[in-house]
Amino acid sequence: MQYDKNRFKIWALPHPLILFWVLCPALIFNELIFGQRLPKVMLIDKESDKPLMERTYVPCPHCETLNDQRLWAKWNGFGHWFGFVCPSCHQVIPCLWNIFSLAILAVTFPLWYFPARFFRRRWLEIEKKRLAKVLERPLIQVKFMHWLLIGTFGLGGFMWLVNEVAPQIWEVLNGGEWDLIMMFVALLIWLATGFAWGLIMRFFMNRKGKKTDTHESD
Repeated sequence: MQYDKNRFKIWALPHPLILFWVLCPALIFNELIFGQRLPKVMLIDKESDKPLMERTYVPCPHCETLNDQRLWAKWNGFGHWFGFVCPSCHQVIPCLWNIFSLAILAVTFPLWYFPARFFRRRWLEIEKKRLAKVLERPLIQVKFMHWLLIGTFGLGGFMWLVNEVAPQIWEVLNGGEWDLIMMFVALLIWLATGFAWGLIMRFFMNRKGKKTDTHESD
């Protein structure tokens, strides 16, 4: 599939943000547990002055439809273990895999292969219904507080549970004691980290493009 490079920036490997998704071990949870995926190719409209999230498109390699990236945002950002489903042709749009997720999938192959084959067709029908509901209402407009809440309590809270609470529970189960002071300090650190991430994402995803005049002057 050919893309108009004069109109679009093409985000694909080895773009730094795409490479980060492939190499970051923390994204194992996002992919394997939550089913959050990133398409192999995204197109950024250079002619639009809208925020980044509103000028990002996911091309379908089967029917060549340019799908608004916001179709897979917010509550519809989860559960896409097999990839994204194109709302036009209902074919699966290929997505990236984190290399650490691939390693886990390779080791656990006998456990998931046959259930995945059995569930795939049912999953496809569920995806079609989810897309139909998304298309019934206006696509999201990301607001200032959206990213701050996701960063602070989503990312920050989740990382606190994984990196501090879970190890403490394990320690207590093995005869140790709770370190409440350390848990509280770690909570503050992770919430601050999540808040900072939310600010960065808010700036990045709402950054407006520079509208390009495609008509040549006489």
